[in-house]
Amino acid sequence: MSTDQLEFPWAGPPQGAAPVEPAPPERVSRPDAPAATPAAAGEDRATHRQAMQAAAEALLEDLTRRTSLIIRLHVTNNSSTMMTVQRYPEKKFAKVRLHHMFLEAPPEVRQALSEWIRKPKVPQAGEVIDAFIRAHREKIRPGRRRTVYLRTKGRYFDLQRLFDEVNAAHFDGKITAHITWGKLSSWPRRSIRYGSYMHQDNVIRIHPLLDQEFVPEFVVRYIVFHEMLHALLGVEEGPNGRRRVHPPEFKRLEAAYPDFARASAWCDDKHNFRRVLRMNR
Repeated sequence: MSTDQLEFPWAGPPQGAAPVEPAPPERVSRPDAPAATPAAAGEDRATHRQAMQAAAEALLEDLTRRTSLIIRLHVTNNSSTMMTVQRYPEKKFAKVRLHHMFLEAPPEVRQALSEWIRKPKVPQAGEVIDAFIRAHREKIRPGRRRTVYLRTKGRYFDLQRLFDEVNAAHFDGKITAHITWGKLSSWPRRSIRYGSYMHQDNVIRIHPLLDQEFVPEFVVRYIVFHEMLHALLGVEEGPNGRRRVHPPEFKRLEAAYPDFARASAWCDDKHNFRRVLRMNR
């Protein structure tokens, strides 16, 4: 296996590289504990890297045997995507990117990986893989927090005012998410999402096409409420491990919202939707 088939950017410098000087040690509760030296830290990183290399080679050999394909394997430390597969059937070749948690995968998970590599989106294999990922979530590093610029005051609607009013009236002020108008795309669209909630950033975005004079305030307020429900309930997983964005509890709470019926009817009206899109042309 060539060295460019594996990437371990989080596992320290490769063997033989100059060790990185550590920061001054913090105060510890046991003053008699020996502090790690730069050489010792470098040796630990090298040992860890060697262990991962051996585990990756063993996994690659196993997947190659099970699939009868030529596989180029990249082991990652991603925080969002745990597995991707690119198939080249005519060459009996596949590019596979796996989170390093799979280096410890038991035989049944490796078999599911093999089935997925041969034929992506096999339901039974996907359920086994999803269950393994859920059981090893502690190995996923937290995603890097991005800088989010908030713009709450539009030409016709102040999102922060609507958010605060809805929060007080329906959530006892418990929702801590931020809110902002989203960006207006220059590309013509046939469909849009009126709102979205990003769990990683804890930010609600409302589509700027709703910031128009003819759009009723009760519609924008309802969209804000809908996204605040997502912030409250998160994303539920069904019995098969698949994500359910609108589980039964979400639908129950949404249906109890005072303006749910008329706001939903306005949003579903094709005439209103065409008027909303007209601003983007």
